Formats: sequence, structure tokens, C-alpha cells
Amino acid sequence: MKKISIKIIGLGGVGSVLCGRIARFLNYAKDIDSTLTLVDGDTYETKNYERQEFTQMGNKAEIKAGDIEDQFPRLNLDFFPSYINDANITNVILNGDIVFLCVDNHKTRMITSNYCKNLNNVTLISGGNEFTDGNVQLYVREGGKDLTPDLCAYHPEIADPVDKLPEEMSCEELAQSDPQLYFVNVWVATLMCGVFYNVVISNKIEASEIYFDMKQMSVIAQSRALK
Repeated sequence: MKKISIKIIGLGGVGSVLCGRIARFLNYAKDIDSTLTLVDGDTYETKNYERQEFTQMGNKAEIKAGDIEDQFPRLNLDFFPSYINDANITNVILNGDIVFLCVDNHKTRMITSNYCKNLNNVTLISGGNEFTDGNVQLYVREGGKDLTPDLCAYHPEIADPVDKLPEEMSCEELAQSDPQLYFVNVWVATLMCGVFYNVVISNKIEASEIYFDMKQMSVIAQSRALK
């Protein structure tokens, strides 16, 4: 029996779609003993209807954990109703975790990537998108060594972010989110599921970054050298 601990950080357009698919796979996988933890400090509101999958209003992590528990009773579930930051990340991500990072700001990506660099073993799958395109990054550490580049290595916008953490933003700033399309969120979530299956279930690292463009109907996988 393979034991795995999965953390899904960010339950917006991508994360709310992703967690249901991951939960379904884990619930019916006969050879996997898994713990799934959902992490988000945000609140689900009516403005999120068109691209986020929830059944009621409230804290996203708590509500989604309840939804999944009702649908997939075999899963070991937990939730952390806060945003990730430098102060609490050690309580969320542990050595050996598989982390899905589904946030919409580079500062959280930078904090998470830099923290994972200090772990001996971790798999970090980060996904994000604009209106019709996006990417998925894979960062794997095994035995204290990088097997793929961290999130910052080829992305200066992540290494030196100019944006803020959600908890640092005013109500006006939080309300001014960029428009996103549900179908593109589904693309990101699907590609993240594919990376998870290849790396965690099949033990194969085929690429460290995937770019996609829905308008062009293209998906490009790249293997990046360690820096």
C-alpha cells in the first residue's frame, strides 16, 4: 500500500476543479492510502459562480472539504482555512508531501518554492493561467537534491515578485481580479492531474514545464536543465 500526503493550496478557479478530480482518483485507488488537505483563506462568493465549483458560501477550504467528504467517504480529509505565508507554511507543507499550488499570485509561488528547496523530499506541481493560455510547472526534490528546476529558476517574475499576498491586499485590490475562463481553468487542472499521475503514480518525469494555449489548441512540454 502506497502512502501519500497531498496538499492542494488555493481553491479558486483551478483548485476547486482540481480537488474533485484528485479526490475521485484517490477514493477509488485500491493501492493508495492517502491524506488530502485543502488550503485557502478565501471565502466563496456569488461572483465566483461562473468558474468555481462549490455548493455553498463560506471559507473555501472548509466548504470544499465538506463537499468531498460527503461524496468520497474513504478519503482522509483535512483543511487549513488560511492563506499561505512565511509564518505558517511550516505547518502546512511537510517533508514528503505532494503539493498542488493553484494560486494566482507570484509572491505565494516564490514563498512556496523557496520553502520546498529546504525539504529533503517534495513534489510541487504549480498551475496558473491567463484568459486563454497558461502553464504548469513541476518541481521535484528527492534525497535533498533537485530533480527539476524550482519555480523561480526560469521565471524572474516569480523569483522577484511585484505583487502581494492576498492577506496584504486591500478590499479594493482583492476585488480587481483579472477575468478568467472556466474552460481554461479546467485545462490547467487536467494537465496538473496528468503530471501527478506521471510523477507520483508512474514515477516518470517527462517534463518540468508545460505551456498551453486554448485558442491555438496547443500543448508544449519542456524539460529544463537544472541551474
